[in-house]
Amino acid sequence: MAEGAEGVGHLKNVSRAGMFVRSNDLPRPESPITLQFDMPHSGTTINLRGEVRWSSDGQGSVDPAPGFGVQLLEPPREFQEFFRWAVEQFEKKDETD
Repeated sequence: MAEGAEGVGHLKNVSRAGMFVRSNDLPRPESPITLQFDMPHSGTTINLRGEVRWSSDGQGSVDPAPGFGVQLLEPPREFQEFFRWAVEQFEKKDETD
């Protein structure tokens, strides 16, 4: 939810401080945003607050998908748990490749 509009996206490139969200719904940079998603392994809903730092329609970029970057503001404990889980999944995948 940004600027009173609700959109749908996919989390990509997640870090402790922010993330890239693939979406056709592109909020303006510097807009406050709230994000909500369910943790894949537990189904727990995580609510985040942040600020849109940049957006891209994907034209002329390496990744042609549109999306935007979010800087998180005070991520809750549940997000830190999700981040640890995501890193573990990445490391497991890397070991099998």
